[in-house]
Amino acid sequence: MTELGSRLKDARKAKGYSIDDLQEITKIQKRYLAGIEEGNYETMPGSFYVRAFIKQYAEAVGLNGDELLEMYKTEIPTPSNEEVSKNIPATPTRRSLGGRSSNKLMEVFPMVVVALFIIVIIVILWILFQKTPKNEVDQTEVDTTLTMETKPKSEENSSVKPKEEEKPTEEPKEEVVPPVEETKPEQQLTIVETQGETTTYDLTNAEKYDLKVVAANKTWLNIRDENNKILVDRAVNAGETYELDASEFSRIRVRMGHTPGNMVYINDQLVEFQPNRTTQNLVIQFNK
Repeated sequence: MTELGSRLKDARKAKGYSIDDLQEITKIQKRYLAGIEEGNYETMPGSFYVRAFIKQYAEAVGLNGDELLEMYKTEIPTPSNEEVSKNIPATPTRRSLGGRSSNKLMEVFPMVVVALFIIVIIVILWILFQKTPKNEVDQTEVDTTLTMETKPKSEENSSVKPKEEEKPTEEPKEEVVPPVEETKPEQQLTIVETQGETTTYDLTNAEKYDLKVVAANKTWLNIRDENNKILVDRAVNAGETYELDASEFSRIRVRMGHTPGNMVYINDQLVEFQPNRTTQNLVIQFNK
């Protein structure tokens, strides 16, 4: 057993995990996990997977995977350039690169737009007020008065028209009041409880039940129904989106092996993960 393998094994036991528990958490076959502890890397599918499995093992037991890889780099086989190019995505997603910096800008941007809009309105009103002569209204009233006073009497008399025949009064028509549309209540997604790595939500006032997983980083996804029947059990690669119509179920459980950077939506509403936890369960109860 190598020094790295001994350290990982001690951390696993300190967490109270067995090899089978760790296999369930990391989705790595237990023969590979045992090979890491024993320092037997020949059973691995390649040098790239050795480093990836060690890092995932370390994070699952609460250690820093990058620090361990750097500290014990002489013990770990180095992957060739060909292996790296086959297993590493060519470009990271835009969200992972610019997520943090864009969040602050998006918070400030609406306030800046509102302030500019108010300033523009004030400037336009001020310009219009300055262009209108103060005596224009007074002069118009004086001209109208003079015209009325100098109008000949004959013209006034000629302007009097005979009364028109009175038309029969029409009965007022009843106004048709359009029916008032009932406002449908908005969807509500509320936290019921949090126990360990599992958070339970209640979904109410929903017209549909669509689940969407957007993976910024590679993760293992496991979804079960209210009877604990497995609906999905597969890896989701970085940049991939997985969708599921859950209308026929009353409850689903979503388990993700690696939550950082990855997101889960229910009817396009983001479901929040617990902070500082790599593997988590999301239980969503549908109150139909």
